[in-house]
Amino acid sequence: MKKKAFFITIITAILAISSMVLFSASCLTASSSSPVIPDSRDSVTLPVLMYHGITDSKAKVNDYTITADTFRSDLEWLGENGFTSVSAAQLIDYVEKGSPLPAKPVLITFDDGYANNYSLAFPLLQKYHMKSVISVIGSQCDSSSDDIYRNLFNSSLSWGEISIMAAEGNIEIGSHTYNLHSTEGGRKGADMKAGESFETYSLILREDLELNSRKISAASGTVPVVFAWPYGSYPKDRSADAILKEAGFKISLTSYQKMNEIRRGDSDSLFGLKRFLRTPDFDMNKIIW
Repeated sequence: MKKKAFFITIITAILAISSMVLFSASCLTASSSSPVIPDSRDSVTLPVLMYHGITDSKAKVNDYTITADTFRSDLEWLGENGFTSVSAAQLIDYVEKGSPLPAKPVLITFDDGYANNYSLAFPLLQKYHMKSVISVIGSQCDSSSDDIYRNLFNSSLSWGEISIMAAEGNIEIGSHTYNLHSTEGGRKGADMKAGESFETYSLILREDLELNSRKISAASGTVPVVFAWPYGSYPKDRSADAILKEAGFKISLTSYQKMNEIRRGDSDSLFGLKRFLRTPDFDMNKIIW
C-alpha cells in the first residue's frame, strides 16, 4: 500500500508540473500575439545626439572626439533624466503604424564609423542597454578590412566589426556615403556642385548610395534605412529626398543643432532630422524639454 501511495503521489506531482508548464506556455503565446497598443500622441519631441570618435586618452580629445568616460556619463545622464534610447526602426514604426514610443525618446547616432566606436562605445552601449545608429563610409570600411596593421584610434570600422555589432541587436548601421565624404572636386560631401544638373547629380548620388547599401547589407544582414549627410550638406530645396526614398532610406540626418518633432502618419518628418553635436563642452541639459 505504501508503494502504491508513493507512485500515486509521484504521478500527481508530474501531472501538476505538466499543467503548470502548459499554462505558462499558453500565457507566453497569448502575450506574444497580443496586439501592440498604438501611441495616442500625434507627434513626439525627439532629440538626436551626434557623436564621432571615442578615445581613452584625454590628449586626443577635440571637437569631434570625447573620452569614453564622458560618453559613459552621457549614457548615465540620459537614464537619470528619464530618456530611453530608441532605434531607427522604432521611429519608423511610430510614424508609419502608430506603434508606441517611450515617454522621452532619444536617438543616439555616430558619424564616420571609427573603429573606436566598436572598441570603446559599443561595450558601453551594451552595458547601459542603449541603442545607437552608426553611419559608415563604405570605402573607408573597405580599406580598414584590408589593413591588419591599422590604428584603432583613427581608422574606420572593418566590415567584420560591423557584422558583430549588428548581430547584437542594439546597433543599426546607417549610410554616410560610399565615397562622397570629401570636399574635393568642388563638391562638399554628397551635396550638388555649383552648376551641376540635377540629372547628373542624381546619377552620382544614386550609384554611391546603392553601392554602400549593398556593402552594409552584406555585412550587417540588413539594408540601411538611415542616411547621414556628410558635413550636414545637402540640397536645401530637399530635392534629394526623392533619391533617398528610391534607394530605400526612411530617415536622413543633418547637422543643425535643434530639437525635432516627428509626426504620426507623416513620413517626411523623419527626413532632415537635426542633431546636437556632442563636443567636449556640450551641455546635455540643452536636450531637456
